[in-house]
Amino acid sequence: ITTVSEVEECLYLIERSLMEVQEEEQVKINRPKIGVMIEVPSMLMQLEDMASLVDFFSVGSNDLTQYLLAVDRNNPRVASLYNHYHPAVIRALNMIVKTCRELDKPVSICGEMAGDPATAILVAAMGFDALSMSAANLLKVRKAMCNIAMADAKQLLAEVLLIDNPSVIRSWIERFMTTRGLGSLVRPLHQNLT
Repeated sequence: ITTVSEVEECLYLIERSLMEVQEEEQVKINRPKIGVMIEVPSMLMQLEDMASLVDFFSVGSNDLTQYLLAVDRNNPRVASLYNHYHPAVIRALNMIVKTCRELDKPVSICGEMAGDPATAILVAAMGFDALSMSAANLLKVRKAMCNIAMADAKQLLAEVLLIDNPSVIRSWIERFMTTRGLGSLVRPLHQNLT
């Protein structure tokens, strides 16, 4: 989704389909909750416009990171520039949560950032309502969440929001995790972040 008109068109099609099923089957069907994935930068400027049309928002962290940084993570020539520790990515996510709180809309996040224990701590501190990840990451993220106080996570987030270098942000978070006995949950520096 990149524009309000796309959401309006989808809502029209959903309503039309509901009416058709109800007429044909003579059954009352409640409209399902409708949400929008935030995956492109244009959505950041339209959250308020879309809020009256949808029930919730969800962030696709992989695509949003790729498009915010203008980096094709599947292109070997530029994939090394893809980095979810980039300050623009972290600040954009924080802004999304703040805006969703002001609009009284739930917001979740999926993708690498939700499934990486180090960044899952950050997005939880931001206030995301839910994190969606592959089952393979669930225990690692759970371990991190259970062993870090939310007050400490919020302090980490406040510190990270002031840093302007992705490498320094990553090191800062690694130090934070290591000092809490969770260094084994942090990906090795040489591992690709995609």
